[in-house]
Amino acid sequence: MVVLDEGQSVFVGEIAHIVAAVASGPRGGANVPDRNAFENLLILCGRHHKIIDDVRTRDRYPVDVLREWKAKREAEFDTATREELHRLDDLPVRLPHLLVEAFRDATTELTATVDRLEATGQLTHDAARLLHAALARTANTGPGVGDGVPGVKEAFEEAYDAAGGASFLGLPSAAAYETGPGVVQHLRGARCGHPAVICAIAGRAAVVITTDLWNGIANIGGGRPSGGVHGVGFPVHTTGGDQRYISPTIEQVPTTGGSWRAGTMRRTGDRRWIWTPDLVFDSNNSANAETAFNSQSALDLRLRLAAQIPFAQDEPRLTASGRRRLTAELAEPEMTAIVAAFAADRTGVPGELRWRPCADQFARNDSWGASYECVIHSADGRPTIRGTLQFLMPDLMRSQRLTSLVDIEIDFDGCQTEPCQPNTPVTRRLSHVEITEFFTAAWRLAFDVLPLALGEPVADGDHGDRPGASLYIINERGQNTGGERTFRLGDLVDLSPFGSTHKIYQSRLDLAVVGRGSLSEHDARNVVRRALVRAAEDAGFDAADLVTW
Repeated sequence: MVVLDEGQSVFVGEIAHIVAAVASGPRGGANVPDRNAFENLLILCGRHHKIIDDVRTRDRYPVDVLREWKAKREAEFDTATREELHRLDDLPVRLPHLLVEAFRDATTELTATVDRLEATGQLTHDAARLLHAALARTANTGPGVGDGVPGVKEAFEEAYDAAGGASFLGLPSAAAYETGPGVVQHLRGARCGHPAVICAIAGRAAVVITTDLWNGIANIGGGRPSGGVHGVGFPVHTTGGDQRYISPTIEQVPTTGGSWRAGTMRRTGDRRWIWTPDLVFDSNNSANAETAFNSQSALDLRLRLAAQIPFAQDEPRLTASGRRRLTAELAEPEMTAIVAAFAADRTGVPGELRWRPCADQFARNDSWGASYECVIHSADGRPTIRGTLQFLMPDLMRSQRLTSLVDIEIDFDGCQTEPCQPNTPVTRRLSHVEITEFFTAAWRLAFDVLPLALGEPVADGDHGDRPGASLYIINERGQNTGGERTFRLGDLVDLSPFGSTHKIYQSRLDLAVVGRGSLSEHDARNVVRRALVRAAEDAGFDAADLVTW
């Protein structure tokens, strides 16, 4: 790392961190006792320093690789040199910082004393302001608030002063820098009792937060490039309280600006931070209506819940032990209730009702998928009510998430003594309450039961990303399907509680629910009801918001 220039030795190396100095930096998620210790520092040329830290290439250079580089390079030194290096540890690197830090600590104490004198009336407000300004100029041998990124200084200084200024927050420990959707700057902390961070995204006021919260955001997503502030975004303050300082006592903080859209950071009982996406309804919802569905054997009406589940494993797969666990769970009596509920007043419930692995050519029962069916037949052997469960891997679905599908199909000819008449209401239409209970039960099957086929849990509380579910009510005998036996959706489902609509050829209702995964039965039912109201409103029903359950 030394070059000769006209006979003079010039050191051209750069000191790089193996694990970044801050949790949000390159490889910053790794756990090291002291990020500035000699063991965590590596001398590189400027070119390679840029390569190992650049967001596009850093994944190629994990912590273990860089530590191996360091070990090989130091092994080239003689024994005496190596002993001297380890005896000094990181003192040569940290000595200037330690001197400045000691001076800043003294200045911070003086600043706090000025505050106390002003509070007790021994200094006027104007005199205190002049002293604060002088101390800040004296202490600020490093970057100032907002330095480092053009255009943010005024906004950062405003938030800094509103949150307490130097005496409360301390001075910047480094210049501001851009990351994810915005700009951030780290503060040393003073009377606040903890290091802090100023952060802001375009269109939002800058806020000051604890480093603990900032590191919590950085850890969401398990270190994936799409996680952290890139997925979650930056914290923002809601109405009420101090609008510029999110203190350690606050238990939940809204976030925005990330690729996973808006959500909330929440503390758990063990004081960890987790992220929960906001609930969003999406009316553009057709992608999963026909996924892995055998339309050649379609009955009259189909209800479907299609769940999209984020996963933590690098290569998720169904295992033999997982499949046995899922089969055993589906054998429990309450697992067939989702099918029996439709049969109770229509066909009667047979004694041997159970879920069985599908055997037809469209089914998957291997490492990439699991398929089960539960069927009630009519007297002539035709399927009258058919339930289907499918759990499919991301590579099979060309998706970034696991897919759970829960279908119920009904043939209404098998549910009444006389054949159904075309375009005429069937004898026993489905009610909106029955549909609600189906989707509530399907929610549990999709998010909690079918994923048992995996060899390990699908995600943990810090995974991030956005799960979701698509709800479909589909008329498979619509007037646009051709043939003599056609129906309107209202002939098969009693939609009168939602009012009326001017849409004549209504073949289905559907809606996507984004931002909710595994839920309690109570919460799932509430989400389903809200989704059905929204779907009915999208279809033009004029009293959807007045429906009673």
